[in-house]
Amino acid sequence: MYRALLFDLDGTLTPVRSVWQHLHERLGLWDAHAVRHQEAFLRGRLTYEEFCRRDAAHWKGMPVARLRAFTDRIPYRRGARAAIAAARGRGAVVGVISTGLTLLADRAHRELGLDWSVANHLAVRGGRFSGAVAIRVRHGAKDAAVDRFCRRFRLDPAEVISIGDSDGDISMFARTGLSVAFQPATRRTARAASWVDRGASLLDLVRRLPLGGEGSLPAARRPARRATA
Repeated sequence: MYRALLFDLDGTLTPVRSVWQHLHERLGLWDAHAVRHQEAFLRGRLTYEEFCRRDAAHWKGMPVARLRAFTDRIPYRRGARAAIAAARGRGAVVGVISTGLTLLADRAHRELGLDWSVANHLAVRGGRFSGAVAIRVRHGAKDAAVDRFCRRFRLDPAEVISIGDSDGDISMFARTGLSVAFQPATRRTARAASWVDRGASLLDLVRRLPLGGEGSLPAARRPARRATA
């Protein structure tokens, strides 16, 4: 059976698929500026580091409280709190790996009772964003964060279940023993996971996971399919 559970944050524990885009949209910056950086990155014209730097530069000089007011209003998915409580109650270590922002990840860590979390961090000076960003999780490289999590808790990656929703989670899926695509955004994401769950509740999903000697999903990796309710 599995000893740990790793969640993606944006689009998995919350319905907002990108906290970066969410903030740009709330500030009226997405259509005018930020979407161009994303398109350039997706076409291979920008590195991930430069993409993040350009995004963060839009917020230079803004008070931290202004952006936090937006992230604090982002809801969690149905059953998120209960799902994490249930997993921890069965002895699992629970963490989050996100290419999003610590503005949201730190809140989730505190409110959901996570054991561990990692996300990208916007630098602050005097209560305002400096325009710099510390990249702690690179796009397409969540497997490296899985290894950091495992070293921290003395786990083998094969003992970990990962849950995500997008192509950015595929490297995490590949590194862990079992993976679930929860309401996957693309067919590629669905194909990369051991299982696919299109249900509405994270609690219903976690109840079926093989954690702490309980659960109905098989432990062996197999081609992705829809998990039954």
